Amino acid sequence: MLFSQYGDIVSVRQADTPPDCGIIFDFATCEAAAEAQSIVNLASLRGTTCRCLLVSALEEIRRTMVSGNRFIVENIDPAIEVHGLWDVCSLFGQVLDCKLQPMATDAPDGRPVSVAFVHYLREEEAAAAKNTLDKMQIGECEVRMRPFQWDDSNMFSGAMYARLMYNPYMDA
Repeated sequence: MLFSQYGDIVSVRQADTPPDCGIIFDFATCEAAAEAQSIVNLASLRGTTCRCLLVSALEEIRRTMVSGNRFIVENIDPAIEVHGLWDVCSLFGQVLDCKLQPMATDAPDGRPVSVAFVHYLREEEAAAAKNTLDKMQIGECEVRMRPFQWDDSNMFSGAMYARLMYNPYMDA
């Protein structure tokens, strides 16, 4: 199993129902979970981007979903890949999650473009990213950034989440 090379796995279970289901891996140590997350996050597994989140990051994301830490990035050049977007966004602070939805909308000239979200650990990092990246040309398109709203979640689907957990009871 891919994830077992990073440490002992206590349990594996499915979090949701297909097709947008997540898989929860409980690791015996927090170091194993962190290593798996750092290596496997954004990897392509069977043609699907694997997004790995530590429970602590997932809890922070849920707590700050609409508080200014998450932005929608619109009008992204379809040549931009998620790793590139993550790297650009990371210039402004710690990114907890980032998802690129290829060709989700059409540009005014009819060309396909992509849309994404990026979620920062700190609101000030998110604000700095927005101030710099909004209306910046990246590739062939001028991107736009705006705060996330709950209705925006309908734009994103089809990612496999692997939520990584450290089980503190295993140390006892």
